[in-house]
Amino acid sequence: MDWSVIAKVLYPETILIVGILVTLFMSLFKASQKHVAGVSVVFLGLSSIALLKDFLPSSPQTILFDSFVYDPLSVFFRFMIYFITLLIVLGSYQYLSELESPSEYYPIMLTAALGGALLTGANDMLLLLVALETLGLSAILLASYARLNRKSNESGIKYLISSALATGILLLGIAFSYGLTSATNFQEIAFRLFQLDSVGAISQALIILVVVCFVSSIAFKLGAAPFHNWSPDVYTGAPTTTTLFLSVVSKMAGFGLALRLFSTVFNSDVSSYLFAVVAMLSIIIGNYVGLIQMISRSSLKRLLAYSSIAQAGYMCMGLAVLQKDSLAALVIYLVVYALMNSGAFLCAIYIEKQIGSDSIYDYAGALSKRPFITVLFALCLINLAGLPFIPAGFIAKFFLFSSAYASGFVFGPVMTIIGLIGSLIALYYYTYLIKIMVVDAPSNAIKALPDEVCCSFDLTKISAGIAVLVMALVGIFGIPCLSDIAGKVVLGLQL
Repeated sequence: MDWSVIAKVLYPETILIVGILVTLFMSLFKASQKHVAGVSVVFLGLSSIALLKDFLPSSPQTILFDSFVYDPLSVFFRFMIYFITLLIVLGSYQYLSELESPSEYYPIMLTAALGGALLTGANDMLLLLVALETLGLSAILLASYARLNRKSNESGIKYLISSALATGILLLGIAFSYGLTSATNFQEIAFRLFQLDSVGAISQALIILVVVCFVSSIAFKLGAAPFHNWSPDVYTGAPTTTTLFLSVVSKMAGFGLALRLFSTVFNSDVSSYLFAVVAMLSIIIGNYVGLIQMISRSSLKRLLAYSSIAQAGYMCMGLAVLQKDSLAALVIYLVVYALMNSGAFLCAIYIEKQIGSDSIYDYAGALSKRPFITVLFALCLINLAGLPFIPAGFIAKFFLFSSAYASGFVFGPVMTIIGLIGSLIALYYYTYLIKIMVVDAPSNAIKALPDEVCCSFDLTKISAGIAVLVMALVGIFGIPCLSDIAGKVVLGLQL
């Protein structure tokens, strides 16, 4: 092994591992939350900057016996994971301050980010499993972190049981693929499966079973239907910063893995049809139940959970088509989704912290007392709905839907029509939420708030502002640049 190449490729992860150890020892020796959060931000920033030094490398490399790939896809997704995690850490300071031992939250989140980053560069089933469990186990700890809150404990247990089931299905798929090919490397598995299939030495039913196992486990990690039942309960009970992490960072890692796995190993009609079904079910269920949540004005986090299920369905359309245009559109949508959903959750975190509730009833009239954060929240919701105002969400959804419709894939037009209908339903509950916050009379929780101090310093507001600002810049000026980046990210995929 060439250790100089390994050091160059994994330099950002080395920085992050040092950050995990430093924050872990700081929390062990009872360092203040402020210092641990600051150190976490520094190390995440350094890891992000290290990736920018050779962003979108022109010469892909494999290391660790070909188990990890250094290419535009892995570099891009690792950067996005570290950047969004940085925003979450920055925006979680005030929210976590009332939890027991808040400083211990940060090394766990950094570990989850590390697992997600390694997942996007995995080129071997063993590394895939290790990275997936690093992300999954850390996420379970984050979901149940509010130890004195019964709902948080319940969400952690539910996520643990559901995640164990998904991992078992994944292990079954890995066991079958290894039994058939005696290989764990993605390229070797694909080559040997092709050889066996070409001479008729393998049952098609067995290949379908393997693909079903992998699609099911990946769909679970993406929170897509019909493997979505864990997400509303976990999203509602977990600390809202954890909900944001699961909604954005975990999905980024899952789609980064899916792009490589299903373009390299399981690029077949079976996986395309399965992802088409997953996409359509996610759009229908996510938007329909989201509408019901809005009408009943239940938990805002539960509403955003079903919104995330629908958004996962839109993005699964790209995996169903599995062509370079659709995957490039998927990458564009992932970036915009990460920004607009992060902004929405950070705004929700800020208001929830202020009023002590995540009930939609209590958000009524938020504009009267918290105008800045309400405007940011509205902009994020408008883009999630796909309206052409700060047109990032509209453009990203247009690229995704048009690529699916024009792909020639048998389910392409059907997925597009269902996506458009789902978007219309989503438009109602997103704009209705805006109407509640802007037009309705202030709730008792909002009335009890003091007037907002002009230019008050709050890290959650700053973090939300950064997310919305970057989203606005991307939507107004950055789509051509982002399209070029997306093209380079999917260029090396074996389609």
